[in-house]
Amino acid sequence: MKKMFILITVLLFSKSAFSEYAISATEILQMPPFCRGLSEPNFTYAARKLRKRVKVPGQHTQHFCHGMKSIIRRQYETAVSEFEYVQHHSTKRHALIPATSLYKAEALGKLGKVIPALEEYNKAIQLKNKYPQAYSRLSSYYIKLKKKKKAIETVKLGLKFLPNSKMLKKKLKRIQSKK
Repeated sequence: MKKMFILITVLLFSKSAFSEYAISATEILQMPPFCRGLSEPNFTYAARKLRKRVKVPGQHTQHFCHGMKSIIRRQYETAVSEFEYVQHHSTKRHALIPATSLYKAEALGKLGKVIPALEEYNKAIQLKNKYPQAYSRLSSYYIKLKKKKKAIETVKLGLKFLPNSKMLKKKLKRIQSKK
């Protein structure tokens, strides 16, 4: 029993166990700036120099950032799990909850889970109706699903809440100009 405990401890705390978990320098550069504010154990040795003292927005941010890392690594099941952790363990007032739904939707879409992906995109919009990225990404997903009419409706809905959004105006123009 004691040998088993030692073996598990060694495996858990070995560099290889942490290297899969830790965020690399190239990954942190692709992530939101607040992810640089995580504690040192979240980074590979080479990435620690990129760590900054920045405000980390709310509870369980490390799980959000590890979900983002998983998307970068194309580990979509892991990304969904990390985002679900944030959703289930955070309050509704957590600043990252709408983004958590948005990126969870992206991961679900990559896994081919169309209905759950659409539900999460719409959840992100319901949580924050002035969220241009959510409307834009949902419309892109509709285009991927060959639902141009739904894509246009989504962008137009976004423009009702964000009439000055350059991003959504460009998106609408681009979608309408495609045959």
